[in-house]
Amino acid sequence: MDRRQFVRSSVALGGAMMLSPMARAAEAGVFADKIVFGQTVGFDSVWGGLYKNYTNGLLAGFEQVNAQGGVAGRKLVVKRLEDNYLPDKAVANVKTLMQEGVFGLVCMGGTGNTIAALPLLEQYRLPMVGAMTGATAARKASAPLFHTRASYADEVTKMVQHATTIGLKRVAVVYQDNPFGSGNADAAKAAASKFGAQIVALIPHNAKGDDIDMVVDKIAAANPQTTLLFTSPTSVADMLMRYQTKHGPVPLPQPWILSVTTPKTVFEKAGTLAHGVAVTQVMPGPNVRTQPLVRAFREANDKFGDHNNQTYEAVEGFLTARVIVEGLRACGSNPTREAFIQALEGFGTRDFGGVRVHYDRNNHAGLDYVDVTMIGSNGHLVG
Repeated sequence: MDRRQFVRSSVALGGAMMLSPMARAAEAGVFADKIVFGQTVGFDSVWGGLYKNYTNGLLAGFEQVNAQGGVAGRKLVVKRLEDNYLPDKAVANVKTLMQEGVFGLVCMGGTGNTIAALPLLEQYRLPMVGAMTGATAARKASAPLFHTRASYADEVTKMVQHATTIGLKRVAVVYQDNPFGSGNADAAKAAASKFGAQIVALIPHNAKGDDIDMVVDKIAAANPQTTLLFTSPTSVADMLMRYQTKHGPVPLPQPWILSVTTPKTVFEKAGTLAHGVAVTQVMPGPNVRTQPLVRAFREANDKFGDHNNQTYEAVEGFLTARVIVEGLRACGSNPTREAFIQALEGFGTRDFGGVRVHYDRNNHAGLDYVDVTMIGSNGHLVG
């Protein structure tokens, strides 16, 4: 099996992979030749493309280190379980992974899933690095969860600040009626108060996306200058199309989406209607080769990953791998969960190729990097 096949096979087969039937090491997940991490994530969900990109970046980073001999002679392995973006299933998966003796968790997907898992992380001091959520409720320093992305509040603040700077002060907010959506709606209200914007409509909608006509009618009635869309990529595309059909020819007023709302998916479904949608990003762009982190990602991804997967999410996954490796190296030859947690909390501020990550005992937020991009006429991001 070649190196690129490793990444694809790890993603495809991780859910079925079982731990080797060898004697249990003194520390869960630590064996003579490997360290086993667990991942619960919804590849089979509306966010599946995002999570696959994220995981591919992580695995490319791990395999690069493995090719160099691993960490203290141990290769890094990921056992993945599917949770379909369902919190109850994610919690069950975490329990299963603990029973099977993983060292820690990596790259969980989803706000509700992450929040639901926090009590287990706290109770068992189970470390987790990387979660595809920026929710404030998931950022408890008492839990051994170490984030590798800015918060949603950081992203939403950037949206409102940017919009008001160019004179767009009448804001409509559309949000999924779940923890992901409601948390971002709260962040929008706080940012509007800070920057003097007016929230002219707060519109909750079903995460299944079966109420799009209701949403676009309420947006039109509110007559906003800009619209913040805290929902899935497919729902965003549907809103762009239905608004144009019902209330055109003027398009949906200056839409904004979060970094997790995969722009490629929006463009593939909505086509040219996606042109001009503003997108916040929490990583440097995968084509910004002036960034040392991006150059390192490209090198790892070209050799060990999928060279066609040059995405912001893959860069985030790669950064997560780098953070994990640094934490493990600080543990020496006999890593334990507690030593790993303490190593990360002892990071202070570290530079990972131009992106600074900060952890201490009272702050596991990691970073606050946010940039603004836009979907171009060909679907590529510009900014």
